[in-house]
Amino acid sequence: MNDNANIWSDDDENNRYEKLDPEEVWDHELASDLIGCTLYVGLTFVDNEGNFRKREQVFGTVESVSASAGIKLIQTNGEIYSMAPVLDAIESSGPESYQLTDDDELVENPNFVAWITAIDPPLN
Repeated sequence: MNDNANIWSDDDENNRYEKLDPEEVWDHELASDLIGCTLYVGLTFVDNEGNFRKREQVFGTVESVSASAGIKLIQTNGEIYSMAPVLDAIESSGPESYQLTDDDELVENPNFVAWITAIDPPLN
């Protein structure tokens, strides 16, 4: 489900993210394809030495995608979740079920999935 009005370019008013790699090319086709689709995100958090801290899953419908403002999901409970615009972590999903931990909701057949590891910054 595409809605080009919800895809933003680098001149967004809510700039939060900068490209880490200036050579990286924004995937407009994937950004467009995400709008209105369901996205399951599996997050693993580790400290700056790589030690596991926690796991978390997020699931919802993609409302908007922006190279500089991120990806905005509307979760099933109605809450908004914003994430970094890491399109290279997102892939199409087949008819599968996802559940990061036994305590998490079982999510069936999302359109897309993303697996992200968040690393704490080094201590100064």
